[in-house]
Amino acid sequence: MFEEGFYVPNPVALLRPRAFLIFAALLLAGCAQSNVAAPPAETQPEASAPAAPAAVAAVPALPQAVTPAPEPPAPVPEITRAALIVPLSGPAAAIGRDLADAAQMALFDFAVPKFELRVYDSGGNAQGAGAAAAQAQADGARLVLGPLFSDAVVGTASVARPAGIPVFAFSNDQLVAGNGVYASGFSPEAQIDRVVAFAARRGLVQYAALVPDDGFGSRMSAILADAVARRGGVVTANAFYPGGVDPLTETVRTLARYDERVEALEAEKKLLAAREDAFSKRALERLETRDTLGEVGFEALMLPVGGEEALQIAPLLAFFDVDPLQVKLLGTWVWDDPALGTEPTMLGAWFAAPPPDTRTRFVERFTEVFDRTPDRLSTLAYDAVALAAVLARGETADPYARERLENPDGFAGVDGIFRLTDTGVVERGLAVLEVRRDGPREVDPAPTSFSPPPTN
Repeated sequence: MFEEGFYVPNPVALLRPRAFLIFAALLLAGCAQSNVAAPPAETQPEASAPAAPAAVAAVPALPQAVTPAPEPPAPVPEITRAALIVPLSGPAAAIGRDLADAAQMALFDFAVPKFELRVYDSGGNAQGAGAAAAQAQADGARLVLGPLFSDAVVGTASVARPAGIPVFAFSNDQLVAGNGVYASGFSPEAQIDRVVAFAARRGLVQYAALVPDDGFGSRMSAILADAVARRGGVVTANAFYPGGVDPLTETVRTLARYDERVEALEAEKKLLAAREDAFSKRALERLETRDTLGEVGFEALMLPVGGEEALQIAPLLAFFDVDPLQVKLLGTWVWDDPALGTEPTMLGAWFAAPPPDTRTRFVERFTEVFDRTPDRLSTLAYDAVALAAVLARGETADPYARERLENPDGFAGVDGIFRLTDTGVVERGLAVLEVRRDGPREVDPAPTSFSPPPTN
């Protein structure tokens, strides 16, 4: 059980070069042992009595040119402390526990001398996070990792910003970023932009959105419109569905232009039936197997929800004759769910996600050490602690200076490459995966560098 404010010193030196956060080969065999200790007492040297003043000469000395002494270099702190602020109590305590345990894994994998991590409970709210940040500041933290929720980030920032302490938050809400706060979560902006870019390269131009009728849906619709416009495409329809099965069914029916296409089919059948030529008769026979006639008006459909909600919507698309062979479904990382492969309409759909290989290895190691499967966001804490530890190495007075955090080359972690920007947005290199019956399959790998691709 974690106690608020506990700290974990690094046990061994396993630093990896060039700030690339790669898994250590060493398994965490020692994790089962307790590594929680009370903070060491900090002692100050006793004050000594002032020296007696020197005797003053009776005869004034001749004036001499005085060369000013060079300013001493800025002192390098003996210990570089970082704070991890996560919800260890409240409704999100289970996620907080996974974040803290992932952070502990990173400490073992990236052990840097004189680097120390202290863990604080945010309670999952702004007030608790603000109090945790104040305590972290008092304890000498130079960098804050976390918290998770956007309101808790606001509470933390209210303390950290005035103190000049950078915050590497786990929230994906870019609205809380900036002025020393970095939003490192997997933002819907980045995910939608990535999958739209891939779809555009495959020649898709016309897009539509099927989203909840709430603030989330409005935001997803706006993000899609921006991503599509930058690729020269067009959003031809936005469908907002309210709660309940019947309103959802009617929304999908309207989006699919189902009634219009049924009428178009009946009209075409009547026209062909009135003709006596063999060609018209064969065409009429082919139409007997159709439910509708005509296009839906879009080539790709953004569906940014997952789980049971996606499994409820997908069959409706098929029922109203939205052919998955003609319309490509696009989504986000919430589709990283094997259950979606059981729904035929979802097969072949594309979504953006972190590169799966290193994440899979992380999950395997975490499960082996802690005997449970970690929350999908736990890698954020692993990469954050690894980043903090790597930047703390070396003799530098300010290991978390802005120019070091905002390295344009970025860093590589469990979730692929990432870099911190001056806007507070954390850019990530994402992969594109395809829904398959046997689980998601990578169809477009994540980039391995932020360098622009070579031009021919």
